[in-house]
Amino acid sequence: MITSVTIIGIGSCGCAFAADLLNRGGIKVLLYAHPSHSRNATTLLSSGPGHYLIESIGDIQGRFSPTVVTTDMSVALGFSHTIILAVPAYAQEDILSEIEKQGMDLRRHVFIAASGNLFTLVAARRGRIKARYLVETSASPFASRMFDLAGEGKEGKSLGVGIGVNILGTKKILPISSLPNDMDEKTKRDIGRLFPAELMWCGNVIETALFNFNGVLHPVTTLMNAGWIENTKGDFYFYRQGMTSSVTKLMEEVDKERIAIASEYGGGTKSCLEQMNAYYGLRSETLADFAKESKLHSAMKVCPGDLTHRYISEDLPYVLVPWYELGRKAGKELPVIRSLILWAGMVTGVDYLRTGRNLDRLGLKGWAVEDIVDLVSGGTNNNGNMLVDEELVVGSRFTDPVRKRLPLGEESRGGGGGDRLFAEGGLGASFRAKL
Repeated sequence: MITSVTIIGIGSCGCAFAADLLNRGGIKVLLYAHPSHSRNATTLLSSGPGHYLIESIGDIQGRFSPTVVTTDMSVALGFSHTIILAVPAYAQEDILSEIEKQGMDLRRHVFIAASGNLFTLVAARRGRIKARYLVETSASPFASRMFDLAGEGKEGKSLGVGIGVNILGTKKILPISSLPNDMDEKTKRDIGRLFPAELMWCGNVIETALFNFNGVLHPVTTLMNAGWIENTKGDFYFYRQGMTSSVTKLMEEVDKERIAIASEYGGGTKSCLEQMNAYYGLRSETLADFAKESKLHSAMKVCPGDLTHRYISEDLPYVLVPWYELGRKAGKELPVIRSLILWAGMVTGVDYLRTGRNLDRLGLKGWAVEDIVDLVSGGTNNNGNMLVDEELVVGSRFTDPVRKRLPLGEESRGGGGGDRLFAEGGLGASFRAKL
């Protein structure tokens, strides 16, 4: 049973997680902010231990005080074996670097990235994080926004010094998976208690990443409404006004290519429309209908003020680029996704295929599709080598410091898959020679 959680990130997702866990009770919460992004941590710390204040409104209402607030990663990692990363994909690299600096034994830790965008593969590359499990979800379970705690609260009472989060809604179901892909049911249940949504355990982390529908919804709508965005600075309703029938036709083409990619990597992903209906309990017949019928989405403008917004700066390099690279690896043409990546690059001046989460950054350059599938599925390669060393990743076996060597006992193997995938020291030592 999990009794403590470290949450990395004190933005809207991290604060929503903290409010939800503290509201339900029974779990101590530490909030960590990277020293370079510590404004909210500084605000909380100014009140002193025992007086940290998170004011939550919306679906979860109340005032909550985390046990610890820190900008010291060693404190964060020592507080709990369960770590939730609640930071945008573009901040994950800073967090990984900070974790690596500590040089701590993390073999009993479980890292959960919400959302991941293939964080698990990046963290495992060259043994960056040698953890019991690396876990990722397809999205944040919360729709949430930060707000300033200024003035007075209800009944004229001073809110004091703290930070505020507005939890606008929660998903009803959330795709999730782990690396290695051999998690027992008890651990899955324990992780499930940390989330407000029912967890849908996917076949592998690539399938989970392909359930991130931001890649279908955001880039198309942003690019096709670029003139409106630049003229109004985002003063319109992104979903119900921006997602017209013509715009959603292109979104549907992106979705078809996404589903084709998933079919090559053992995924059984649903259409974007089906899953959005499942997330929010709707029965919309088209994506254009969903954009109008979802009260959560249609009531808020949530529109970019310019084209440097995360709908482009995050969803292109960390969602569409890995989709495209994995699809091309499997022989798919993907003309619509490629066009979006190139158009966005022309507009912003960024070469997303070079700077984004491509196969090289995932540690998969030069690998064959079947070896990638074997890796994320926790199976064996074509030569019979185990891709996951169970003696390392199963927590009950951590007391034995002697590693069982993999079947062939070789430092590398032939073919497209590269070297021994899980070598001395932990899960994360998986991507050695090729990378």
